[in-house]
Amino acid sequence: MKTQDRIDTVRDIFHPTDFSPPSMAAFAHALKLTIGTRADLTIMHVDPDRAEADFYELPRVRATLARWGLLPQGATKDQLLQLGLGVRTIRAVAADPVTSMVQFLWREPADLLVAATYERDELASWLHNQLAEQLSRRSRIMTFFVPELTKGFGGLETGQSQLRRILIPVDHQPSPQLAIEAACAMVLGLRTDQIAFHLFYVGKEGSLPHVRLQTRPGWQWDWTFASGMVADGILSAAERLDCDLIVMSTQGRRGFLDALCGSTTERVLRGSRIPLLTVPTS
Repeated sequence: MKTQDRIDTVRDIFHPTDFSPPSMAAFAHALKLTIGTRADLTIMHVDPDRAEADFYELPRVRATLARWGLLPQGATKDQLLQLGLGVRTIRAVAADPVTSMVQFLWREPADLLVAATYERDELASWLHNQLAEQLSRRSRIMTFFVPELTKGFGGLETGQSQLRRILIPVDHQPSPQLAIEAACAMVLGLRTDQIAFHLFYVGKEGSLPHVRLQTRPGWQWDWTFASGMVADGILSAAERLDCDLIVMSTQGRRGFLDALCGSTTERVLRGSRIPLLTVPTS
């Protein structure tokens, strides 16, 4: 897979779709981020059973951009390219969609994965079965998760960004610096003028990890502290502060407890009602 240390190095974005409403919300965020970073977007659907010649359900990029006012109605592919965007759609049939996508990403590396996550009581399907988590864990790609039942901050109808507050959990390990830089670069890419960054730490104020913060007009930084379980504290702080996004550095699973219950990041993901950006540190 590609390695990167900042979201501003994003050149290729990968979005798995199953045509569901939650997946369309993730598509809106993927397209918005593609525009902000002037990246190339790959939209992929893998089905274990069927191989139609055409999938009419695939997200319509040019129609969406026209609705957002960025392209004229009935725009051509050349007009899309004039925006600096490259878009491709891929349809495949495979018994194991996760493995199929991981193999594709090894051949065609991406910098950012944007995927929907689903409520655990949903009927199992190819994407509902924790595909986003498995794909992120196995590919080790920076991942933007968009949970079901949330519109997030990138609206499908208008494309307007409503990113106002970001929660960034910090600790000594893994280093939070990559998450901080990714959050800053996302704000710049989305052209957000006013933003509040909330740095969240479980522990005492005197034992804070060292971090470097960017200073720009309209940017506000503050610290919030808690004690107790880290994942619960993160979710509580995100709700209390009315955040629109959580950005976390992640090392993946470590040890028996993580294998049994999931890593802190996975536990946050399963309880979050707002998008989560995970930034691998290794």
